[in-house]
Amino acid sequence: MDDLTFRHQSEFHLKSTFWLSVTAGTLILPFAFYHLTHQHVGIGIGAMITSLSLYLVAWGCYRKTYKTIYTFIWLTPFTTLFVAYLTNLIGITGTYWCYSTLILYYFMMSERQAWISNIIFALINVPLVWHLFETHEAIRFSVTFSLVSAYSAIFLHIIAKQYSELHKQAITDQLTGLYNRTLLKDSLVQAINQANRSNTAFTLIIMDVDHFKKINDELGHEIGDHVLIQLGVFLKGFLRDSDKVFRIGGEEFLILLYNTDEANSIGIAEKIRKGIENLSLIPGRPVTVSIGVAGLSSVRDWKHWMKTCDKNLYEAKNSGRNRVVDCKG
Repeated sequence: MDDLTFRHQSEFHLKSTFWLSVTAGTLILPFAFYHLTHQHVGIGIGAMITSLSLYLVAWGCYRKTYKTIYTFIWLTPFTTLFVAYLTNLIGITGTYWCYSTLILYYFMMSERQAWISNIIFALINVPLVWHLFETHEAIRFSVTFSLVSAYSAIFLHIIAKQYSELHKQAITDQLTGLYNRTLLKDSLVQAINQANRSNTAFTLIIMDVDHFKKINDELGHEIGDHVLIQLGVFLKGFLRDSDKVFRIGGEEFLILLYNTDEANSIGIAEKIRKGIENLSLIPGRPVTVSIGVAGLSSVRDWKHWMKTCDKNLYEAKNSGRNRVVDCKG
């Protein structure tokens, strides 16, 4: 999975976990105060710890430092034992907390962690219910517990899958399958930050199809789309997985080369130019591209970086097209 895609999915999980933790922590708090002051102090202490733990999770989400392993290591064993304690102390009413606890597992942790937590919870609490209560009560609990667990797992899986698909559609150019402009700014900013931290070299390549309007006007948009699709296939096959390829305009493509300085990128750009020229995308009619190259070097602003690369592209087009121009001309 691409780093930026993963980051966006993580942000979605952080937001959902934040609001779920705040809501659950707030709803449990009055229950905790009530037992601390009027009923059973042990229940009140356990509920208070649970509430505070949820607020800590929310704080971690707010600061974007939350890791699901924290919840898995702490809340899974604590809530499992606390619900078992409740059930043993107050009877069948204690089992009501099983359902909300399961839902918390599935929405606050990864699917794998939630399944493991679910199994641990079931191994402790289901036998306890069968030991404490009548058979008909234990059967009802086991059935409803299994249904809630299954529904939560299925629902979470569907939500995660749909979000992943929608996010992929949002960042992908439908025609070529390349990235669109949605992640462009984040990608460039991330590259600049990484270069500042680790001195990693990055280079931009902006490529424009020569006389593309003529192709559309004379041969039709279907042929024009075919050219763009095949260019996308060529670029994805030519470049490394660590590089990013964007379609940023009708016939304009941007390539972000990872760990590659400008000197080496010029050679790569030349290979791309020659490779496209030799593709024979339209029988009897050559398809060529003009390319601008700009290394990161002294540039520390993503807009300036793109502007520099664009300037080199325009220089390539104004100099006769079908050529590569870098910052040195």
